Amino acid sequence: MTHDHRVPRFFEEAYARAAPQIANIRTQLPKFSSPPLRVHRVSQLDADLLDQELAELLAEPVRSALSAVRPNFETSMEPELYLALRLILFKFSVYDHAATYGAMLQNLRYRNEWAHQKGLQSTARDMPLAPIQLALYPLLTIVVPYAYKRTKMYMSKNAFADAPSDSQEYFIWNTLEHSMKAWNVLSLVNFCLFLWNGKYRTIADRVLGMRLTYASRALSRNVSFEFLNRQLVWNAFTEFLLFLLPLIKPNRLIRRLTRLPTHPVVLGSIYNALPQKLANRVGLIKGDDGVVALRTSARARPVQRGRYWKLPLECCALCFQRLEREAGVDVDVRPVEKKPRPRSKALSIPSANPLHPKKGLIARRKRRTEDAKRSMQSKEAQHDHGASDEAEAEAEAELELEAESEKPEHVERPSLLAASPNGIKYLDALANVPYATVPCADKGNGCTYCYYCIASQLLGENAEDDIQDGGWECIRCGERVTSAARVEMEDD
Repeated sequence: MTHDHRVPRFFEEAYARAAPQIANIRTQLPKFSSPPLRVHRVSQLDADLLDQELAELLAEPVRSALSAVRPNFETSMEPELYLALRLILFKFSVYDHAATYGAMLQNLRYRNEWAHQKGLQSTARDMPLAPIQLALYPLLTIVVPYAYKRTKMYMSKNAFADAPSDSQEYFIWNTLEHSMKAWNVLSLVNFCLFLWNGKYRTIADRVLGMRLTYASRALSRNVSFEFLNRQLVWNAFTEFLLFLLPLIKPNRLIRRLTRLPTHPVVLGSIYNALPQKLANRVGLIKGDDGVVALRTSARARPVQRGRYWKLPLECCALCFQRLEREAGVDVDVRPVEKKPRPRSKALSIPSANPLHPKKGLIARRKRRTEDAKRSMQSKEAQHDHGASDEAEAEAEAELELEAESEKPEHVERPSLLAASPNGIKYLDALANVPYATVPCADKGNGCTYCYYCIASQLLGENAEDDIQDGGWECIRCGERVTSAARVEMEDD
């Protein structure tokens, strides 16, 4: 009979010696403190900012709608609006989900920190808020601020601050002011503690034991910087535009763009892109050599007239324009150019003066002579160039007759002692030290301006742009002005 003697393994002796200590650790394991719970402070502050933005976003349309019904709503009922709005938000956020909408976006929610004392911070399950916490939270964060704001409005309306120092009104106002200062100091101390340990964001959270923790600790904190990057890009872009725009001359740019289509290549591209009838209507013609150009006939050239063409000759158009702008009647548009009308062959009422240059016998005899001449020219043009050139020649003759009737000596101007339809007196715009513009004076237009006004235009900051475009555009006749000369006054 054999006896089996088992050899003990190498760790059994050590295990036997450590068995009492292991049993002691197992009995004390529930009493060990858990590691501290750390919640990002930035997430908690962002949640508060999001809640404020949400309240403002929801209050703005309600405020606008109610202000249309009651104009003084902004100053009288605004505290009640925010009170009702924040109570509704509290019901659907903290009361139902233990988290505000901003906290939900940051993966945060409130828990009962009173139940997580003595090392139970990082437990797997967070205790829900107690009923007393849910009842006192809106009282401290919503009702008390509303009561303070309404009290301040009442005291300001009744001038509590201006009451005698020994009166009850002044005592209430002084007590409230000192209470607000003490609250601000406590808020500063609480914020410093929050930056140190990151537990309670506000005084109400610290008093009620409500701490923001992660709603789902398995989720990693992913912060989207897309909106921030977009704001930074647009901010830099707008700052660059503010720096660049003063360096750009809009008038020069617009004028150069308007001159760009005169290039034959550009005109050819436009001519090919447009239908044939539309291209002809806008004045694009294609020559025998295939080059597209703008039509330069009299049909495409309107009569050049400025807005202040019919002002009295003694008036300064720039002074009159300034008076219009000061009176608020300036519309900054040029008048509609008078289009050539086909002459009617019906008889017109003769003038009382048979020697009148426009409606008398001389004018009718001149028109008959010119009609015969045009008829002979049109027949020759039809024989050589076709029927289209006949219409072109007739249009040129009609424009010449129209321009002849609108020469400066034939324009009926109002009296200097009268007033414009807008009620501005022409005498208030009398030219002081009159200067005639060139080449307006050479063409007999009689465009006269004050020395100061015309010098400001010809020597101003936009003078270089005007020179590149041929000169400053006269607001009387539309000619390009390059200089001015003193008007010689006749001696009586």
